[in-house]
Amino acid sequence: MKKSKIFFIIFIAVFVISAALLGSLVVYVDPYFHYHAPIAGKNYIMKEQRYLNDGIVKNFDYDAAIVGSSMTECFRTSVMDSLFGTKGVKVPFSGGSYKEVGDLTKVACENNKNLKMVIRGLDCNRFFNDKDERDYEEDSYPTYLYDNKRLNDVKYIFSKNAIIDSMLILIGRGEASHPSSFDTYSNWNSDYPFGKDVILASYNRDSVIPAEKQNLLTDEEKAKIDGNIKQNVTDIADAYPDVDFYIYYTPYSIYYLDFYLRSGDLKKQIDAEKYITSLLLEHENIHVYSFYMKHELIEDPDNYKDLAHHGQAASDMILEWIHEKEGELNKDNYEEYYEALNEYYFSFDFDSMF
Repeated sequence: MKKSKIFFIIFIAVFVISAALLGSLVVYVDPYFHYHAPIAGKNYIMKEQRYLNDGIVKNFDYDAAIVGSSMTECFRTSVMDSLFGTKGVKVPFSGGSYKEVGDLTKVACENNKNLKMVIRGLDCNRFFNDKDERDYEEDSYPTYLYDNKRLNDVKYIFSKNAIIDSMLILIGRGEASHPSSFDTYSNWNSDYPFGKDVILASYNRDSVIPAEKQNLLTDEEKAKIDGNIKQNVTDIADAYPDVDFYIYYTPYSIYYLDFYLRSGDLKKQIDAEKYITSLLLEHENIHVYSFYMKHELIEDPDNYKDLAHHGQAASDMILEWIHEKEGELNKDNYEEYYEALNEYYFSFDFDSMF
């Protein structure tokens, strides 16, 4: 009985000590930045956006941020920093809705008093989303990383993945053997082919029966836009007047515009963008950009891996255009811009692109 008791005590002691050591390892390395910024000189495994982004905006040292959906994944903060003289982070959400991106932007503003500028992409295919719509349900999130409850941090510090990642980061092995940066974080530019052939492989034009007439923007759709933009964009800007928000409409390819035209939604899309612009321009710290008249981007299939997603070269161009104020809309020019946009694309020879 004595031997059994001693063995049990030793087993419990070893278990407790081992658990404490593993938990301490995770807290020290902190692979998801829940407690602190990265340890100097260590390469972190920058992969899981919904595990990392909250910690990045809360704990990193930065004064500028790039936020948005997968359309912002190929941006490089080094380009932004060289143009604007900033120290930036990039926190994209693949499949991120206005709600999800807005919530993260709010967290960044709340936790970083040094934040002075945010570059944010507004996806055109989400103009008519409900204000609370999100592709990822809350129960699929690592909510224990998002809240301020320390008790549920046990899900983090004793997570198998967090423990393994911490070990790899500490010894510099596996994916942690490669330098990590916001230029490469979520950047898929080198992973895909670009060009007309790959775009058309994802777009069966003949299956889209041309509409007899273009759909118009309804009052109900305007009301939905009002709620979405107010909650997830302008209310945030109003709450943080010292932060400049550079909002641009994510530029889809000419082939996506062909789809909108054939399906009868191009007129509604343009009118919706114009309406959103009118809402955004009422706020002094919001700067609005549209690049659909940048033909070297929109009409060059080599910029795209599919109908919508442009690569790194186009992302660099967008940053340069924002810096040079090219494509910027204001109260004096935006109506003329959308008149020109309608005239151009409703007279464009889309057949020539095929």
